[in-house]
Amino acid sequence: MSAVAHDSEPKMAITPAEWEAWESQAHPPTIYQPPQKRAAFEMNCLYPCLRSYCCGVPACVRCCVLKPCCDQRIVSISQPDEWFAEMLSRTHPLCPDKYKGVFWMMDNVASEGVNTLQDGDWSSPRFMRKSAKYNWSVDAYNIWGSILSCNFWLRGGVHQFEAGPGGKWMHIKVLYHGSHWIYELQPGDKLSRPDGSPMDFLPGHDFLRVSYAEQIPNSEVSYLYLLRRVAYLDAHGKVVKTKAYDELLEAARRCCAQGQLPFITDVQAVTFAKMPEQQRMGDVVGVLQPSSGGFTPLPSTDPSPA
Repeated sequence: MSAVAHDSEPKMAITPAEWEAWESQAHPPTIYQPPQKRAAFEMNCLYPCLRSYCCGVPACVRCCVLKPCCDQRIVSISQPDEWFAEMLSRTHPLCPDKYKGVFWMMDNVASEGVNTLQDGDWSSPRFMRKSAKYNWSVDAYNIWGSILSCNFWLRGGVHQFEAGPGGKWMHIKVLYHGSHWIYELQPGDKLSRPDGSPMDFLPGHDFLRVSYAEQIPNSEVSYLYLLRRVAYLDAHGKVVKTKAYDELLEAARRCCAQGQLPFITDVQAVTFAKMPEQQRMGDVVGVLQPSSGGFTPLPSTDPSPA
């Protein structure tokens, strides 16, 4: 995801008429085939270069500049309890329950790992702005992770999210050309791999992050990945890890071996959202509150085959 330029007042990116047209005409992909994983040059050349450790230069930038200047913590996917709890300890009172939790950006080939939406500046249950500076992890010691952190902190890292009136789609306003969305996977939705085998997902926990080439329903898909809840707070305020966390851990242990997407390294860098002071995102100010838990998962905890 790429940040939007921040305005003094939040502005809806989608008109009511556009929402009506989108929700009546748009259909989420039924074949899970992320385009970013099919590009030969990127997979064999560009991505390995961007994800390289470059003789330790990104590590020096992280430790000598980004950690002290941006209050970053170096954390591990394989030891998540403490820092997941910290990510989940701040929430906005207007955030809907379904957007609470730690989410893994599975198959996002950029060096982004996990994030939260609950700490964003929710002006209503449908509209939120969030800075990727906070509660948005990146690979700690490779080139791409360092570039992302610098971009977030120099340019603000603001993303604008707008949920549709129907509740299934959420629009994301970013700088890149195209049409960027999150779709909440529903019971009964079909999702399969190119070979026809079912792609398992859990309604209520898993979302599709999909970009289209144009702001036109059902145009060409230009980017696709799963946004999967890997942890949340229960009604007692305790961190609960989902089955998707086990897959995240396995992916992190593969440590970005070539041809073994999803890419993510075990060691991540993150700056936690602050509380109780006001958190500024450009000209937007949001006040976070301590989380008290309360996310209620669906009765079934087994992944639903598409």
